[in-house]
Amino acid sequence: MMTRLVLSIALAATFVSAVSLSAAVPPRVFHVRDFGAKADGITDSGAAIRAAIAAARTSVPPAEVVLAAGTYRVRAEDPRGYCFSVHQATNLVMRGAGKATKIVITNPAAGAFSFGLCRQVSLHNLAVDYDPVPFLQGTVRAVDVKAGSFDLEVEAGYPTPDAESFLKATEPYGKWGMIMDPATRRIRSGTPDHYMTPRWERREDRVWRFFAADEHHRRNLAHMRVGDAYVHLARGYGGAVLAQGCDGIRIENVTVHASPGLAVGLVGNRGEIVVRGLEVRFAPGTTRLLTANADGVHCQQNRSGPVIENCYFEGMADDAVNIYAPPNVLREVRSPTQWLVSPGALVLPGDRLQVLDPKTGRLRGEVKVVDVKVEQRAFLLTLDQPLEGAGPGADHRTADTLYNLEACGAGFQIRRNHMNGHRRYGCLLRAGGGVVEDNTFEDTTGAGVVLTNEPDWPEGPVPWGITIRRNRFLRGGTCLGYAGSSHGAALAVRSTRLGHGLAEAEAIRDVVIDNNDFQDQGGAAVFVGGARNVTLRDNRITAASGAELRGKGAAIRIERSSGVAVLNNTVSDPRPGTTAAVEIGPDVKPGQAGARLSGLKASLAPEAKQMIDRRTAP
Repeated sequence: MMTRLVLSIALAATFVSAVSLSAAVPPRVFHVRDFGAKADGITDSGAAIRAAIAAARTSVPPAEVVLAAGTYRVRAEDPRGYCFSVHQATNLVMRGAGKATKIVITNPAAGAFSFGLCRQVSLHNLAVDYDPVPFLQGTVRAVDVKAGSFDLEVEAGYPTPDAESFLKATEPYGKWGMIMDPATRRIRSGTPDHYMTPRWERREDRVWRFFAADEHHRRNLAHMRVGDAYVHLARGYGGAVLAQGCDGIRIENVTVHASPGLAVGLVGNRGEIVVRGLEVRFAPGTTRLLTANADGVHCQQNRSGPVIENCYFEGMADDAVNIYAPPNVLREVRSPTQWLVSPGALVLPGDRLQVLDPKTGRLRGEVKVVDVKVEQRAFLLTLDQPLEGAGPGADHRTADTLYNLEACGAGFQIRRNHMNGHRRYGCLLRAGGGVVEDNTFEDTTGAGVVLTNEPDWPEGPVPWGITIRRNRFLRGGTCLGYAGSSHGAALAVRSTRLGHGLAEAEAIRDVVIDNNDFQDQGGAAVFVGGARNVTLRDNRITAASGAELRGKGAAIRIERSSGVAVLNNTVSDPRPGTTAAVEIGPDVKPGQAGARLSGLKASLAPEAKQMIDRRTAP
C-alpha cells in the first residue's frame, strides 16, 4: 500500500480532475475465456484474466469483464501485490456468475482485486478463496507459561510456519493467533482474543514451538490448555478487494472465504461507495477456523459515507465494519492561521478539521482550510481563522491531532447486516452523521457497536450525530478485556484520551439509541461516557438466568455525560451480577441536565435496584 503522503498527493490529483460520466451507452463485453482463461480449477488463468481487464480498461467505456461459472486458479505477478490491479479505469464492471464463479489465489500473501484512481467501477457476483490459505491451525500439545512458549501440532492440509508467507508477515502485527473452539469456530470464551507469537521453531514432524512476544503475552498463556485449537495468522497488506482514490465504487454479491488481510478495503474514495451482499464466510466443506485475517469492511479517509447493507460476516480476525480517518499531527504553528501538519491524511482546500487535545480528550474546536501546500514531507495549511490553544509537538502523543471531517466516511449507512462470531467489534465507528439499523450482532468477542475515538492508536474523529435503531445484540463480549472492563458493553458510546482512559470532556454528541434488542449480553448492554445529548429510547434488555455474565454492574451505565435521556426502556435480567437497571456515575451532571429517566421497567434479581445514582447533588 502507498505511503500516506504519496496516497494523499495521488488522491488530490484525481479529485481535481474528475469528470461527469454517462452510463447510457451499452457496454462492450470482454469474456475472459476469449483471452485464454480456463475455469477448470487447474490452469493458471491469472495472465489471461489480466489481459481481458487490460483490453476492457483501454476500450471506449463503458466495458464489462465477464467470468463464467467455474474455478479460476490465479497467481499474482508480484507475490505480495495483487492478482488484478485496475488503475484509472472508467465505467468498468467485472462480474461473475455468482458463487459458482470462484477465484482461487495461489500466492497466500497476495491480494485479489485492487482498484486505484478509477471512476464508476464495480465488482459483482463471484467468490474469492486461497490455496494455500494465509493462516495455519492445529492443536496445542504442550504449554510452558514460565518459558512463554507452547507446542502446536499443525493440522494436515494447512501450511506450516516455515512458509514464506509466515516468515515475511508484517511486523509487528502480522504474526499472532487465537485460541479457538472448533465446535463453534469462535474464540474460546474467557480467553484473551490474541496472542502475539512472532517467533517459532520446529520440534518434530508437524509440531512447532511458538514463543510469546513479551511478558504480557507470556502471562496470557495461563489461559491456554493442552488440546485447545489454535489458529496463527500470516497477516499482510493484501486483501480480497481494495479500492483507493476511486470516484464511485460498488462491490456487490462478492463472497470472501479467505484473505491475508482485509476482506474489503476502501481508502480515500468519494462518490457512491456501496458494499452490498458481501459474504465473508467459512469455505464450505472445510475445517477452517478463520476467514479474513483482518477487518470485513475497512473504511479509511472516504469522502462519502459508505453504504454497507445486506452483508454477512463471520470468522474474521478483526472488526466487521471499521470507519475512520488517520490524523494529521500539528507540527508547527507558523502563524495564527498557518499550520504545518504531518501528511497522515489528505487535506484539500475547503476541508473542515476537528482539532483534538489527545492528552485530555477535549476538542479544541474546528478549523477550515483555505489553502494547502506540500512542504517536504508535510502539509502547510492556511486556515480561514485562528484557533486559540492549539499545541504542536513531535507526534500524536505530544501534539494536537487534526481529523478531517470531510474525509472520515461521515454519512455512512449500515443496514441489514449480520455480524456473527468474529473477533473484536461488529461496528467500530469514528465518524458522524450515520445510521446503524436492522443489523444483528451475534457472539462478537467484543462489543456489537462502538462509537469512540482512539488517540493512542491513533484514529478518529470523535463521532457525532449517529442513530442506532432496531438492531439485535445477541450475547457478545466473550473474551477478556471487553464485557468485564469498566467501560465494556454490547453498545458503547465512549470518548477517550491518551492512555485509553475516558475523556475529560463530553466530546461525543447527538446520539440516538432507539428500539434495539439486547439479549444475554456478557456485561452491560449500553455504556455512555464522555458524551452529551444521548437518547436511549424503547430498548429491550433481556437475559436468561443461566446466560454467561463476564462483567458485573448495571445494564445501562452512564459516566461523565450530560443531556442523557433514558426513556421507556425495559430491563429483564435475573442474574445476580446485574446490580441495577441503570447506574449514573458521580461525574454526570446533577439533576435532569445530566440524566433524565422516564418509563423504565425493570425485572431484576431481588438484591438489584432499578437505579443507582452516585451523584452527590440532586
